[in-house]
Amino acid sequence: MIEPIGLVLAGGQSRRMGRDKAALMIGGMSLLDRAKALLAEAGCNPILVSGAGGLVDRFANAGPLAGLDAALHTLSDGQWVLVIPVDMPNLKPALLKKLIQARTDEAGLYFADHPMPVCVRVTSDLRAYLQQTLEAPDGDRSLFCLFRSLGFTAIAGPGRHSPAFWNCNTPEQLANLELSS
Repeated sequence: MIEPIGLVLAGGQSRRMGRDKAALMIGGMSLLDRAKALLAEAGCNPILVSGAGGLVDRFANAGPLAGLDAALHTLSDGQWVLVIPVDMPNLKPALLKKLIQARTDEAGLYFADHPMPVCVRVTSDLRAYLQQTLEAPDGDRSLFCLFRSLGFTAIAGPGRHSPAFWNCNTPEQLANLELSS
């Protein structure tokens, strides 16, 4: 099976954190470096970054869909992209490999009840959906709406409240992650 491209979404404004989350250090590594290393260990090659000095979003302040859209302009139809946010430092390679190994000819797959990580197949339908949704001033830009619209498959995962899915969005969450890592 062809290895997927990795994509780290690091283009957020980090308002709740008060500083750039991608540069935060946990265990001697920045969150961005941890995310890139995680994708590499899961088998992704190459690894792209949306935001944080990487790909620039065409649609400002439009969330994860804008980061995915930025990456699509460097990719060909049929390629698979494993997308993770920069602020989920407890993800493990085995969990990402589960998504990679579950790929079929479908549009994409994700863990039930959680929008990320997500494995997406690049298609003309995906490109059209992102273009239409991001250009609409009041469109639903949620990942779950994308999943429903393009028929993504939800697979069983470790559960909605698993530490693997904890985000690091505030100084308090960062302190708790540092204590638990």
